[in-house]
Amino acid sequence: MRLPGMLLAVGCGVLLAGPGLTAQPSAAQPSAAKPPAPPAAQVPATPAFKATVEQLAWVAGAWTGMLNDRIVEQHWSAPRAGSIIAMYRSIQGNRATLYELLAIEQEGDGVVLRIKHFAPGPGLVSREAKDESVNNRLVSLEGKTAVFEGTDAANPARITFNSPDPATLNITSSRQRDGKTTATEFKYTRIKP
Repeated sequence: MRLPGMLLAVGCGVLLAGPGLTAQPSAAQPSAAKPPAPPAAQVPATPAFKATVEQLAWVAGAWTGMLNDRIVEQHWSAPRAGSIIAMYRSIQGNRATLYELLAIEQEGDGVVLRIKHFAPGPGLVSREAKDESVNNRLVSLEGKTAVFEGTDAANPARITFNSPDPATLNITSSRQRDGKTTATEFKYTRIKP
């Protein structure tokens, strides 16, 4: 099930909130024609990029910005016990419109980003099945730039986290739509205590 108008970044899956956050869709670039992907069971797993959760400690903190007419916020914990956990909240017109639970977890020698979406209100109804999440495997880590790729062959995404300075977190979500690669850039600022 999709919620109209919602973007998946960390958003998707990774979305953040407050002053300074802007979503800037990049110009869609036509992608080269590719043969259809084989069924998910036949897609070979990308080898894990060797890294530890602790190497991503720079995402920790409270981040804020704007996504169109929505205030969005994301709060990342410090690394502990092989994981970094985050919550996301989207607010439109003084009403919560979406919650997310995000987890960066150690998986063997590699790291994965797992995202689960919830509708606000009674039951906190999940968009994903009870035992499912949107999964993205870390494929590159250089300094304060981490690149995750989706593991779903039917809807692959690339999510890039970058922190050029301690007060800024940029997240770019790229995916295929109608045969074209589209990218949305999210610019976040750290919430000052």
